[in-house]
Amino acid sequence: MAINDHHDMATDRLSSIPAHAHVIERLQKLKTANQTWDRFLLDMAEDYLPPGWYEEMERRRGSGVDVRGSEVLRRSRAQAKKGY
Repeated sequence: MAINDHHDMATDRLSSIPAHAHVIERLQKLKTANQTWDRFLLDMAEDYLPPGWYEEMERRRGSGVDVRGSEVLRRSRAQAKKGY
């Protein structure tokens, strides 16, 4: 579990996310039986790259210093843990 949960799940209030039925059906096919929806969504978010991410990285690569991908991921995860 790479993402640290910032809230105590037992005392955190539940939310309602409006989504179309076909989207929920697709997600249900990806979710395993032993995963909670919280864990499933957090795991999905960990691997999520926003639209335009690759283009932005390519733009930065042309104007900056090359850094190994593993180092970029390490720094990114460290920042995520700090809440950035």
